[in-house]
Amino acid sequence: MAIVTIVGASGAAILVTVNGARAQAMAERYSEQMKSARDANTLTSVRLTPGENAAPTDRRALLQGLVTTGGSYAPVGGYGFIGVGGWEGDESGTPPAMLDQPVTIDGAGLTSETLSVLGGSTGGLVFRAGASSGMFAAVAGQNFFDGGVGQGDWTITMADGNDTVTATRGTNNIYAGTGRNLIMLHQGVNHVVSEGSDTITGGDDAQNTVTLMGGSSQVSLGSFTMIADMAAMGSTIRVGDRSTVMGGNSSNVSFLGDRGTIAGSNGDTISALGSLQILQGTDQTVSVAGALQFIGGTGTTSIAARMATLWGAHRLDATLSVSEAANWSGNQSGTRDDQKIDASASAGRLDAWTGAGSQTVIGGSAADQFVFGTRYEGSDGATYATVTGGSGADNMFGVLADHTAGDVTITDFGAVSGNRFFMYNYKPEDADEAARHLLATATIQGGNTQITIDSNLTVTFLGVTDLRSSQLIIS
Repeated sequence: MAIVTIVGASGAAILVTVNGARAQAMAERYSEQMKSARDANTLTSVRLTPGENAAPTDRRALLQGLVTTGGSYAPVGGYGFIGVGGWEGDESGTPPAMLDQPVTIDGAGLTSETLSVLGGSTGGLVFRAGASSGMFAAVAGQNFFDGGVGQGDWTITMADGNDTVTATRGTNNIYAGTGRNLIMLHQGVNHVVSEGSDTITGGDDAQNTVTLMGGSSQVSLGSFTMIADMAAMGSTIRVGDRSTVMGGNSSNVSFLGDRGTIAGSNGDTISALGSLQILQGTDQTVSVAGALQFIGGTGTTSIAARMATLWGAHRLDATLSVSEAANWSGNQSGTRDDQKIDASASAGRLDAWTGAGSQTVIGGSAADQFVFGTRYEGSDGATYATVTGGSGADNMFGVLADHTAGDVTITDFGAVSGNRFFMYNYKPEDADEAARHLLATATIQGGNTQITIDSNLTVTFLGVTDLRSSQLIIS
């Protein structure tokens, strides 16, 4: 806790109790402004009394109102600065006293275009904004900035109390302190830095950008919201249509609109009523009612969606359940990826494309397709894949011409009679003859069949000793 002195004219001054570094910086800035104005002989100070206080007509360029006792105040006219704090004393011999009583200031009657309000009572300050724009710094106690009918643009700074802020219809920069704050963003354009464990609410009529620093917050906002979740502890976040959440550490994030984006989360539980794009992140639990784009995620990941397109990244270990269809691509440009995709719980079709690295893929109950040794731009290393097609429908396994080198194992090719192995874009003159030639070079050992394609890709069919040309498609 610090004490900052705010000077007035004619030797008057108030003492402001300050908690928190940001709050102290704002109080000191206000103090310097008043000191400079006093030294330049451009400051008029008025000690306000509860009730209505009309601005004096005979005054200098800057008019400051000083509140030194608790109560309700309604200043009227061109006050540009209002300071709330304990009376330091003056030439009349009034002794110093800190202010610990609640203060309410109604700013509806203020006519100044720009207003600075500094609240330093440990009893707290309630300020109701009017038409002015300006700076509000409540540096002690539990405070309430009420912008419900306000029209102006405000920078609002709180300390470590449990404070309340309602946004004005203008542009608001809100720095909530380290307490448990209530921040209501139902109008205006709002930029919030939340350092406490806050409750933040808002709707579609506001444009909101929120940075979470403290964690353990409850956030419920409308469409087109931007949230940077930078806290070490998780929060509960609910946002509307076309909103974006960046970061997160064990947060619970819900997207309630048609579309949304989340990027770089760690250990988040994520749900969406519509479609969702997930960029990077690790160890995520995902449930999407619509279509999912999952790009570059890693770690132990659980995904449930109607449809999903996945571009995996190194050390992704994902369980996948889709009701309609999923497409997984094992490599992003310039990467070598060791991944596991387990779609055994999926009723929808899986199209899987393995690339460079060691990859394990397990299909579901639908007719799945597995393409081995896919060559990607900037990523054409050898593929080492172990694939299980899954039970139920017929599956397709195979390669495209110009595949990479590697070693592929199919664990259950013989489990479904309709399973097939394809070689596309080869365009042989006689497909049947090409199949017979491939089988003639096959080796059978230990109850398994192994074929080599283009001298660089080995495919092993576990438990298969009677691979037939009718099971091969070469085109």
